[in-house]
Amino acid sequence: MLATQVMTVESIAREYSRRVYNFCRSILRNDSDAEDACQEVFLTVTRRQDELGEVQRMHPWIMKVALLTCQWVRRKRGRLTTNDGEADLPADPGPPIEASEDVGRIRAAIGQLPDRYRDVLTLHYQQGLSHEEISDVLGLSRGAMRVLLHRAVAKLRDQVKTP
Repeated sequence: MLATQVMTVESIAREYSRRVYNFCRSILRNDSDAEDACQEVFLTVTRRQDELGEVQRMHPWIMKVALLTCQWVRRKRGRLTTNDGEADLPADPGPPIEASEDVGRIRAAIGQLPDRYRDVLTLHYQQGLSHEEISDVLGLSRGAMRVLLHRAVAKLRDQVKTP
């Protein structure tokens, strides 16, 4: 989105609420925490609505707000909690696991990954952000982000292969 195409908070919420919730749900692994985080993201957008005209690319910007919010929730909770609810599947069918793998096993393996690995996988495979956009969201150089994504994929493969 160009700076001249300023979106209203309402239009941003309408367009991104599902994506933000799904992202928060996959990061926090808890429906209640994800709902709270999602609401906090859009409260932040409302508080910063005067700055929306300066936002060059809305999707990465709002995902960064969501990631920072999720990190705050993780620190606040002091632990990650899970429930038996269904985790969201990646929107892009190109995850680094063969389609024949058991989905439950993959979800469990993703849940065991360190936060940074889970974050980068979610941003890439679920949210469909480009490498450049993920670098911006995570505050990393492109090279560091690629290394992080590569390591996350390798770790996930190792965990899924291990019975």
